[in-house]
Amino acid sequence: MTPSKSASTSSAPVSGGDDGAGLLWSDEFGGAAGAAPDPDTWITQTGSGWGDREMQCYTRDPRNLATDGRGHLVITVRREPSCDGAGFSSARIETLGRRTMRYGYLETRAVLPTGRGAFPAVWLLGSDMPAVGWPASGELDVVEAVSTAPTTVHTNVHGVDTAGAHWQATWGNGGMYDAGADLAAAFHTYGLEWTPFALRFYFDGRLIRTVTRDQVPVWLWDREHYVILNVAVNSEGASASAADYPQWMAVDYLRVYGAKP
Repeated sequence: MTPSKSASTSSAPVSGGDDGAGLLWSDEFGGAAGAAPDPDTWITQTGSGWGDREMQCYTRDPRNLATDGRGHLVITVRREPSCDGAGFSSARIETLGRRTMRYGYLETRAVLPTGRGAFPAVWLLGSDMPAVGWPASGELDVVEAVSTAPTTVHTNVHGVDTAGAHWQATWGNGGMYDAGADLAAAFHTYGLEWTPFALRFYFDGRLIRTVTRDQVPVWLWDREHYVILNVAVNSEGASASAADYPQWMAVDYLRVYGAKP
């Protein structure tokens, strides 16, 4: 995910990652059916103009963003006239100013949409993003999925090189793991173990990628980061049929530990 907007901040966030292996904070998404996500944890972003030629507009509409009353947060992507003249509506939430992490282990259990055009992600940005911008803030992509590879778990790391230009570990450099099944067909767990020396990515408890400090030209990951959940619509959406939508991202939980349990 490449951001092109920044978010507003609020009061001092609840942090985590330096206090042992215990659970530091989590959201189990236990709200009533149709409820918004917990405002003490999440900011709901709205509007269009995100990322690289994305086709959605993010809304607060419960048709796009709500808990289901069964312990899940559901982001629903609809092909319909939306805000700012967009042809798709969706949702994006983030924890900037509410909750952050620095080192530790993040895990989420989710179903990811993989129909044509869907681009779901669970990712983190440096909490200094509003001040320094992207990519100087750093970015950690715990999981991304695309409709052209519905069984593939994509992970990535974005930052800067020594000249300050955009650098990334890339999907092609070990960042693609074939799960052997469509990621939209069932819940799976996606994890990031973050230490001062390495970033380790997990799928269903299996280590699928490691990026070490010495593999990164400028290590940006000794600072607080905030979490983002969203479903974008990429350029593949232009050729989607009516039958491809709506699509759903269902999140069972998101948990942050001081270290990998």
